[in-house]
Amino acid sequence: MAVLPPRRDRNELLLLPQPSQDPRDPLNWKPWLKFMVLAEISLLSFLSLLSAALITPNFELLSRYLDRPMGQTVYVTSMFLLSAGLSSIFWNPISNVYGRRPVYIITVLIGLLMSVASGKATSYGPLLAFRCLNGFFGGVPAGLGNAVVADLFFTHERGLYMGIYTVMYITGGHIAPIIGGYIEDAISWRWCFYIPAIITAVVWLVYVLTVPETLYPRSMSQAQPQLLRTWTQNMTLQGRANPAGQLRLIDFFRPFQMLKYPSVLLPSLYYAVAFAHGSILFIISSAQLFAANYGYEARRTGLLLGIPITVGSVLGELMSGGFSDWISERRSLARGKRIPEDRLLVIVPSFILIPLGIIIEGVCLQNRTHFMGVAMGIATASFGLQVATTVVYTYTSECYKPQSPEIGSIINFIRQMVSFGMSFYALPFVAAIGVQNAWIVMAFIVVVFFLPLIPLYLWGGKWRERLRYPAFNYDL
Repeated sequence: MAVLPPRRDRNELLLLPQPSQDPRDPLNWKPWLKFMVLAEISLLSFLSLLSAALITPNFELLSRYLDRPMGQTVYVTSMFLLSAGLSSIFWNPISNVYGRRPVYIITVLIGLLMSVASGKATSYGPLLAFRCLNGFFGGVPAGLGNAVVADLFFTHERGLYMGIYTVMYITGGHIAPIIGGYIEDAISWRWCFYIPAIITAVVWLVYVLTVPETLYPRSMSQAQPQLLRTWTQNMTLQGRANPAGQLRLIDFFRPFQMLKYPSVLLPSLYYAVAFAHGSILFIISSAQLFAANYGYEARRTGLLLGIPITVGSVLGELMSGGFSDWISERRSLARGKRIPEDRLLVIVPSFILIPLGIIIEGVCLQNRTHFMGVAMGIATASFGLQVATTVVYTYTSECYKPQSPEIGSIINFIRQMVSFGMSFYALPFVAAIGVQNAWIVMAFIVVVFFLPLIPLYLWGGKWRERLRYPAFNYDL
């Protein structure tokens, strides 16, 4: 068989990864099929965080119903985030052997059932238990979606498409407060759990009927192509997506193994801190602080939180995904090869905007200024957070594409752990030193965790060469 020359993009740079000649290879799929898969996994990630955060404007009312202080009521969202962080550590290794498709089908179905059970709960204990299960199953799309994007698209395309995925994911939590208060006012707070479950059920059914498996073992496609599944076997879940793969106990610890690489550790820590302070901080504190400072009820709290945080993240994506692809391509043309660190140039605005937004909101709340000041602070931080989100996911998956599931797992895990911790200290910190001082301290925490990205930009490539590349999942 003749050896075909390597394939290149329109600028004559090598395509990474190199596609096979197999039409079943996701890199060879028609654009419409790729976009359909991207849309559905992005929508599932959107619904995951929507399910987590839709109840947040109603914390005051829920606190009275459950007869619990506000500090304990916020765990209704925090426990979802905690278990969602743990879920990807468990499910992503399974997806590397059996495929992304069966994992999505099983976990999303159980997750939506747990959302219904949460709405049926009548006391604090069962509600927390169901929310934990809701997060463990329903949170999977948030940790697995980046691996699907890496399965579908070439390196030079991932900034744009990873950005679409991440903005959908984050927007789910940002839109939730806008509509959560109106749901309680029109029907009941219980429907903040039922409505996401109903919508998710519809999307789940469409996914089952239309989305093929995206996991594709490249080495096997060349050595033993006859072992790969047909399209029919793919859609009907016959056999394993990776026939040569074996699920071992060590696979569940692989995400933590990736932390020895600075190109994963440093961006993951920065993003986790940025997400907790540039999003979760506003979400868990708004009900109490907006009620205390402006006398807002659930509906107005949801609007003041949800509109600026959503607008900020959408505008932030316009300045990150496609722009990072453009920066990477231009610099690659100048030197003749791609270097992942080029994408880190795009993350710089987040270093300024996230802390600035936090400080603006803190100062405005402390001085009870016009609510537009608070809105501007939230929107500014949200803009910066979306830039950081897209760049971190794209950069890490470009550094270690075969380990994208493990990277997605560890990013999700660290993000959710830090976000869970926020529920313990944010409001008590405000009570101790006031919202302005507390928010200023938190803004500087974000700055501190950004600083290690500077040496990563300068020497990240050399560090990767010195540490060498992981030996597992090399064929994915």
